[in-house]
Amino acid sequence: MSESESEAKARLLRALAFHIRKKISAADALTTCFEAEGKGGRHRKWREAGVVLADAGFVPALTAAGLIGAEAAVVLTVVEAANDHRLLARALDDLAVYGEGH
Repeated sequence: MSESESEAKARLLRALAFHIRKKISAADALTTCFEAEGKGGRHRKWREAGVVLADAGFVPALTAAGLIGAEAAVVLTVVEAANDHRLLARALDDLAVYGEGH
């Protein structure tokens, strides 16, 4: 049985939060997560979102990957601008939990 899309998104958001808690920049953490998810040809959209990351930044890349919606993007933009890695990691963890319930 294959993993559901919501489980894959939650796993990636949690991994991202884990790296950010280690004080790795959001962009570098997202690149690491996209590369890990892209191994073996899985999830081509992660690689495509990596291009958006390089061109437009962290939050647009999350949106392009389908990890967050427009409302979450507005909030995460503010959280990212606050430059608090703990707050950003907590927000990503909470989004993972929310995504699993829907």
